[in-house]
Amino acid sequence: MFSSPQKVIRAVLVSQVLMGAAIVGIDMMRNPGTAAPGLFAPSTDGPSVRPYRPDLRPSDPAKPGAPAMRPMPDQLEFTEADDLITITGQIAPGDGDRFVAWLEQSRPQATQVALDSSGGSVSDALAIGRSIRSLGFSTTIQDGAVCLSACPYVLAGGDPRRVQKGGVVGVHQHYFGKNTILPAFMAVADVQRAQASVMEYLDQMGVDLRLMPLALRTPPDEINILTPDQLRELNVITTAENS
Repeated sequence: MFSSPQKVIRAVLVSQVLMGAAIVGIDMMRNPGTAAPGLFAPSTDGPSVRPYRPDLRPSDPAKPGAPAMRPMPDQLEFTEADDLITITGQIAPGDGDRFVAWLEQSRPQATQVALDSSGGSVSDALAIGRSIRSLGFSTTIQDGAVCLSACPYVLAGGDPRRVQKGGVVGVHQHYFGKNTILPAFMAVADVQRAQASVMEYLDQMGVDLRLMPLALRTPPDEINILTPDQLRELNVITTAENS
């Protein structure tokens, strides 16, 4: 699926070692004074790596006078309207099971899923992505929506998957759960097992594993915004934007 698997694996392993050296003090570090300005600006107009605030998202630029930022729900919210399933919020532990329960209760007729999420729990993102793939749903990031951190793994579950012009997709280092004080070798081993599960998932969903180094090089309090060319080249999207 990618031209040089040895280079990808080498980059992933190097990133894991660097993560292991700092893992005890990382526990989802955040910069509370930063509001992620310019998140929706085209990457050619600014750096691709920008501040990350999972609890906030930019307001709709089509609504003049609205506050610059608005809250992002602290767990996923699932709704269906106008033949569209919408998933909004941070991905909290247990959201994978909550999504399955919502599907069983609501029995939605729509087959397209629109995402607007700042990410969160990786394991729950993988579970939701697998549910989406098993049901044959497509995924989309609409104009003005974000799909950050673990959210791209939910996006990857769609077939097809698209990002509309004005939608933002970004990745960074993974966060797999609450930080515990562990010997370094145990912490690194846990991270490696978790990274392997993510790589296996991406391969199954048809996403180029060269996405991984882009994520692992970016600290958890920043986000690496993917360009339209990267989204296409890495097969994060399978349908052209604006479609």
